[in-house]
Amino acid sequence: MTAASKALRDDNARRAAISVHDRSILVEAGAGSGKTAVMAGRIAAMLAEGVAPKSIAAVTFTELAASELLIRVRDFVADLVAGSIPTELRIAFPDGLSEIHKANLAAASAAIDEITCSTIHGFCQRLIKPYPVEADIDPGAGVMDRNQADLAFIEIVDAWLREQLSGGQGGIIAEMVLQSPGETVGLIHKIVANLRKRRTVSAPPVTPLAPHLRAFRDATDAFTDFIQTAPAVEEETAMFAERLAEMAQAMEDAATAETPAGLIRLLVTPPHPELCTKSGSFLAFKKKGKWAEAAKREGLAKADGERLNAAAEDHYAACCQAWQVLLQNVASRVLADLIAQVQPVLERFRDYKRSAALLDFDDLIFAARDLLRDHDEVRRALGARFTRVLVDEFQDTDPLQTEIFWRLCGEPPAEGATADWSEFQIRPGALFLVGDPKQAIYRFRGADVSAYVRARDAFIAQDAESVLSISTNFRSCAPILTYVNERFETLLSSDGQPGFTALDPFHADRGEAPCVAALDVAVADENGKASAEQQRDAEAEAVAELCARLIGSEMILDRRSGASRVCRPGDIALLAPTGSDLWRYEEALERHGIPVATQAGKGLFRRQEIQDLIALTRVLADRRDTLALGALLRGPLVGLTEEELLDIIWALPRSEEYPDALPRLDLGVEASTISHPLARLVIERLQALNRRTNSTTPHDLLSQTVDVMRVRPILLARHRGQAERALANVDLYLSLASAFAVRGLRAFAETMTAAWTDEARAVEGRPDAQEEAVALYTMHAAKGLEWPIVVPVNTMTGIMPAENAVTDRDSDTFYCPVFGVKPAGYDEVRDAEKAELDRERVRLWYVAATRARELLVLPRLDAAPSKSAWISLLDLSLADLPALDVAHLPLEMGAAAAGGGNQQTRESFAAEAASIAERHRRLTWLAPSRDESSAGPVLTPEAVEIWAARDERQPDDEAERPSIQGGRERGLILHKLLEEVLTGETAPDSAALTDRARSLIAALGRPVVEDPAQGLSPAELAGCVVRTLALPEIAELRPVLTPELPVYASALLDEVEQATAGIADAIARGPDGTPQVVIDWKSDVQPTPETVDHYRAQVRAYLDMTGAARGLIVLVTTGEIIAVTPSPLAAVAA
Repeated sequence: MTAASKALRDDNARRAAISVHDRSILVEAGAGSGKTAVMAGRIAAMLAEGVAPKSIAAVTFTELAASELLIRVRDFVADLVAGSIPTELRIAFPDGLSEIHKANLAAASAAIDEITCSTIHGFCQRLIKPYPVEADIDPGAGVMDRNQADLAFIEIVDAWLREQLSGGQGGIIAEMVLQSPGETVGLIHKIVANLRKRRTVSAPPVTPLAPHLRAFRDATDAFTDFIQTAPAVEEETAMFAERLAEMAQAMEDAATAETPAGLIRLLVTPPHPELCTKSGSFLAFKKKGKWAEAAKREGLAKADGERLNAAAEDHYAACCQAWQVLLQNVASRVLADLIAQVQPVLERFRDYKRSAALLDFDDLIFAARDLLRDHDEVRRALGARFTRVLVDEFQDTDPLQTEIFWRLCGEPPAEGATADWSEFQIRPGALFLVGDPKQAIYRFRGADVSAYVRARDAFIAQDAESVLSISTNFRSCAPILTYVNERFETLLSSDGQPGFTALDPFHADRGEAPCVAALDVAVADENGKASAEQQRDAEAEAVAELCARLIGSEMILDRRSGASRVCRPGDIALLAPTGSDLWRYEEALERHGIPVATQAGKGLFRRQEIQDLIALTRVLADRRDTLALGALLRGPLVGLTEEELLDIIWALPRSEEYPDALPRLDLGVEASTISHPLARLVIERLQALNRRTNSTTPHDLLSQTVDVMRVRPILLARHRGQAERALANVDLYLSLASAFAVRGLRAFAETMTAAWTDEARAVEGRPDAQEEAVALYTMHAAKGLEWPIVVPVNTMTGIMPAENAVTDRDSDTFYCPVFGVKPAGYDEVRDAEKAELDRERVRLWYVAATRARELLVLPRLDAAPSKSAWISLLDLSLADLPALDVAHLPLEMGAAAAGGGNQQTRESFAAEAASIAERHRRLTWLAPSRDESSAGPVLTPEAVEIWAARDERQPDDEAERPSIQGGRERGLILHKLLEEVLTGETAPDSAALTDRARSLIAALGRPVVEDPAQGLSPAELAGCVVRTLALPEIAELRPVLTPELPVYASALLDEVEQATAGIADAIARGPDGTPQVVIDWKSDVQPTPETVDHYRAQVRAYLDMTGAARGLIVLVTTGEIIAVTPSPLAAVAA
């Protein structure tokens, strides 16, 4: 039975969602209800009604979802144009298509690509791009990926911290560092991370300390008076009052206490040692019996003793409370001062991005919001441009994104106020939202289910019929949905949850085969107990064995063909609440020979392939790094044993000055002295790569290194063909290097080494989805996916305590303990956040349970879980589930599960390779050197093996070459300034050039100096550029100069195509656009004759490539110009 022939309970809602276009609608779409088809169907129906494709914008959660949605729209439109109404759309076109519909669809089919379909960040980029002035952005700004932005931010924070900790800065940070440097730095990192995520975040409210100091003194005075006037005295209570009075007397006056030093002294002052426990808290007051004895000694009644005890306890509690309130307000004050003092970090990050013409994802969101909020004309223009906006996964948006949609698709109240976006009235048909609040699970990314609830309430207030519910589930069989409805209805209907709508099944059960079952796992000892580690290992082995028995034996229904087939590895998903300890499950699967694809790893810097690449990077960045070279040679990329490595070192030539010293093995050695053939080959390759560090970017150099060192083939061999995860990590590592094009390889090596040393938790690369591998995902990563068989695993893992830094999202107030003291209001906010996280974790369980199509298997361990375990969050009724019996299935995977074998033989492969080689024309790439050095050839092949043998043309291995932190930085800045003046990015006056030079020096992480003899001087660099541009020959050519121009040439020599590519500093074009003059800027102060000859050869190579008649070497430091003519052969050819 199909959806077309079977009436559904939500047919009316589906029909309205697709075909009602004069009303803005919020669709609550349950798991597996086909919301993508509904969204695509609505877009197709709007096109049939004549809505222009360019006026439609669809915003999805991922780029993959965006492409899938556009493909679905394209398919729907193609079917409709061909006269066939897709099954999903028959409900919207019960009478077929009219002629107007057909004409509109035919016109729209050629313009489908005009539909904007992207993530929220891509959509915001489209909003702000036409309005760079109003959005206050660089018109040519690029967008950083998250890794690039994170690395740049960390580097800026670290540089700022080094300045603060170097002394002489003063303020609250200096005082805190004196007490606890490590704790202070950790707190600062938490603050800047939160400020970056939530730019409007503020400190807790601050009140003057004087009233709190006075309150504590008053409380101790009252306690003392009570002791002195009481008719009986209990000695320990009297001692308490005396010690509290001493604490009050020791306190400084309010003016001193409010200074940075006074605040920190007060904050770290514990109660009197005789009043506090080992943990630093006040002792409990338990003196009832002793007060009774004291009263008896004075001839008083027992009731009098109880009355005196109660009064004394009240006084003691008042003193303790006053002290706690005082310290909490001190912590609030310190936190406020700290937040104020770290604000420059955010300003530096903004300045860095602005100077580099870069935006991060957060910038896109804020810029779009500010544009729509502050420029009403622009808001109206964009509203007219995007008249139909559809938003998928709306439950995962945050309030800021919601504001963008409200301002774009709504109108302010009649009185015209635009400040409060929540007062906007959504235009009819302008906004279509799809979401499932039961699947709101991304609070850690800033999503807020309360924003969804507020939006839903706003829709209902504007139009009671604007909220629709579609609940038919086309994914799971009926027993799974019955189980899910029974387990989650009460939980998701409780206070704080968004409400529950039961899922209606479309598919029946599997006959006699179970759909929900328990996997019994025996792990408990005779006392019924087992450690969490024992539980994980036992569960991992049991689940791996289950997978091995199901694969190739269990029958699975193929929904596409309607036929049954045997289970394959890709039909099974193991879903875990967190990514911790998943390596145990990975290893268990691999022991059974089961391929596994995982998106759950966060241990990027713990992976062997990443550690190998870090060693490679360190060696190339610093040829003297013997430790990194030794680790690389001993590691799996080379595979030398320690004995072989020691033999190599022992055989190296000894120093004549220190003959007894063990030689150093680094890239400065003479490779020919190494007898071990593999080691010699590796050293030669690394030396050749090392010579390119100053002539290419870290990303390009490391990409070449990965190829030259055969990293990928080695990983394929090491992982026996299951290397997708490792290869994805290699690609991710290379992408991280892209952000260091200016800062250089050494900075990248230092950043990666620090991340590895600090055991930073970074998400691993994501391999392409594998149909023939068991999926080992976190429940978060499984969102939007489905599998025939799903097994939640690792649910005995304890829930991690909430982060001690927390933000009150209602007030945007940031709270965090300072030196262990909680600021005022902290406990209430943290408790509320913990409760919200627990509610979200229940929703995460709902997401996991609704991923299964045919079989949901829940491990049932015989050891009781801890109360803090994930599985203890809700009642899954495990005891009532039938046990899954797979003992009769074979343990070895069936042959059918392995998929089609490789039919290619060694002979056929060799024949095909020979045929390809025979047809292949060999290509050699050459590039004119851009190094400011007299050594080395003018044309250098891109294949680094050209340097494998030593000759006189090579740079001297023993010579110290300038690194990117050295003299080359001056040349980089001068080239950049000249380029920006010629492109118009920077004004040619001295003041503008000086400011730009200062920002470039900062971007390189170098200090600014006034004396050019001591380092990089902005004034001197600007002066060089001004003088150079004023040179008569340059001034004459300047109107026709094009900077940084890529040039290419190709020639066939001895059946080898020789292609030459390079970048000329500047080229002057003639009236017909042909190159006339090639200019090469050089920053040398006093170049030698040999250096000048080398520069002539470089420029001559460009002249030969471009056909230009003249070249100029411009020494920008001295103002000297050296003319260059083409080579004789090139001149004859011309």
